[in-house]
Amino acid sequence: MHEVLLCTHNPILTKNFYGMLRDEGLDVALADHPALAVQMVLQRQYVAVIIDSESFGLSAEEAVEIMRSISPDMPIVVVGNETYTAGVLNVRMPIDLEEFKEVIHTLVGSVKL
Repeated sequence: MHEVLLCTHNPILTKNFYGMLRDEGLDVALADHPALAVQMVLQRQYVAVIIDSESFGLSAEEAVEIMRSISPDMPIVVVGNETYTAGVLNVRMPIDLEEFKEVIHTLVGSVKL
């Protein structure tokens, strides 16, 4: 099973990203906030996590750090205005869907489907 975890509470991002990820042959699990995403990563292995930096509660940065400690080789994509450098793919706002497609192609290329 090649499942990606998509973490955002933004319905527009969910709608756009979900379809693209499915088109790339990935199954998509959804979490609407970072704390839930961390819990899900503890319970299950994902090929990657895509997390919206505009989160509430636990910050995206804190969630990335926790997920890195749980699964250091799992790719993580952060969507938003903040830039992360430590092995994290970044997609800047406003979202360029072509840029996101390129990131997904990079992600899929790094995962043996």
